[in-house]
Amino acid sequence: MLNIAICDDDTLILSEIGELVGEFFRKNCTEIKTQLYQSSESLRYDLQDGLNYDLFLLDIEMPGANGMELARSIHDHMPAATVIFITSHLEYAIEAYEFSVFRYIPKKAIEEKLPAALKDFYKLYDLERNEFYTVQTKNRVEQLNYRQIMYILKDRKYVVFYLLNGRTVSVRMTLAQVFKEISKDYFCFVDRGCIVNLANVIGVNENGVLLPDDRHLVISKSGIPELKKVLLRFWGRQI
Repeated sequence: MLNIAICDDDTLILSEIGELVGEFFRKNCTEIKTQLYQSSESLRYDLQDGLNYDLFLLDIEMPGANGMELARSIHDHMPAATVIFITSHLEYAIEAYEFSVFRYIPKKAIEEKLPAALKDFYKLYDLERNEFYTVQTKNRVEQLNYRQIMYILKDRKYVVFYLLNGRTVSVRMTLAQVFKEISKDYFCFVDRGCIVNLANVIGVNENGVLLPDDRHLVISKSGIPELKKVLLRFWGRQI
């Protein structure tokens, strides 16, 4: 079952979102449990009590704790959860990438944009549950969840997978072979010896790639301008 929290202080919008969410998942034969919140504080209390959700649909401008504060708390305590902002304030988009927000839906276009965002979320949710990259060594076979891969580096005759949980996994093969086998549009070469998962990139500065938990990947300065273009295009598809 998919657990979903929807929070908006406007009861009409809250009801509309709930109906669209229910309709989408009924059509996709997916069992869900949806909780509607008119108050950000009520949602925050439930999160503090240990309630977990797979998907959050949040307004940004609300009395008390706003959507940005909720997204920060969700990111800290439930990093695997997905957040979609439904808002009249798209100027927050760049700031909120720090919290890995999945989509931004303008309130004036809920009926048009929300089903498409839910469709993309469901594809990713299904991928995270069921799609893995299989690595094999002499001693073991292991499946790596695609979304858990932050980046992949070349290390002599090996490639090393760096994962969100801090683990690394090494396998003897070429980086080009790994890239061909992964074949996902959110993985890209950012250097001759490095593949990065754009879905886990927070930003880019003059030294390289900014990643979750204050991690930083150094790449050649010549590759930074192109990475910025690729990343902005990727982010643009999320709005």
